[in-house]
Amino acid sequence: MNQGAKFIEYKGKPIYYIDYSNIKTSEEFLAIIKSTNAFREKLKHDGMKDLLMLVNISGSFVYGDVLAEIKKAASQTKELIAKEAIVGITGSKKILLKILQSFAKMDFRIFDTEEEAKDWLVS
Repeated sequence: MNQGAKFIEYKGKPIYYIDYSNIKTSEEFLAIIKSTNAFREKLKHDGMKDLLMLVNISGSFVYGDVLAEIKKAASQTKELIAKEAIVGITGSKKILLKILQSFAKMDFRIFDTEEEAKDWLVS
């Protein structure tokens, strides 16, 4: 599994990529969030900011404790981010994401594909 946080390059620009795709249990999701939080703290320690961020939640299920942890992580990440794109949002997930967006006061765009999201991020 490649879930978690890492940097990818697209059209010569680095993108802070968080892969929360295809996660089926709360326990697995919480463990990956813990891992991404550690990565974020390293970025903060290294003085990184104005990052282009892509979050993929395709095929994953978000509930109770997981949603609370995602909101917390999102609010702690926003100071690092210049632009954020999210893929994998369908149906009721869009409603949950709008709730998260209002709580965390985050500015992001939702895309159907990673390619569309990456193009927007580097534009």
